[in-house]
Amino acid sequence: MTEARQMVDVAAVADVPEGGSIRVDLAGTPVCLVNLGGTIHALHDTCTHARESLAGGYIDDDRIECPRHGAFFSVTTGAALTLPATIPLPIFAVEVSDGRVLLDPVPSHPHPFDDISSRS
Repeated sequence: MTEARQMVDVAAVADVPEGGSIRVDLAGTPVCLVNLGGTIHALHDTCTHARESLAGGYIDDDRIECPRHGAFFSVTTGAALTLPATIPLPIFAVEVSDGRVLLDPVPSHPHPFDDISSRS
């Protein structure tokens, strides 16, 4: 039987502007919260190409653009949609309860830079 994970409260829904994004900390992991039409999505905040924060990046429909080199990622799946990024971003399960954003602390998959930093 699979054990249920403890969801972590990271922000108020009201803190994430519709059509916008904010960066939050999830137990030391930077996470970008994006509000698409009232639905909150969560993806790792560090671009898999250039280690740039995605929070505050340009949002176009369900894509977010890395401000450094212009790579687009899917907000809903984390997929790298355009070059120069080729590696998908981890995403996090989201629940909204009583106006608060709760995240599963375990991402869909490891971020490629997490492995590098753990070796140093």
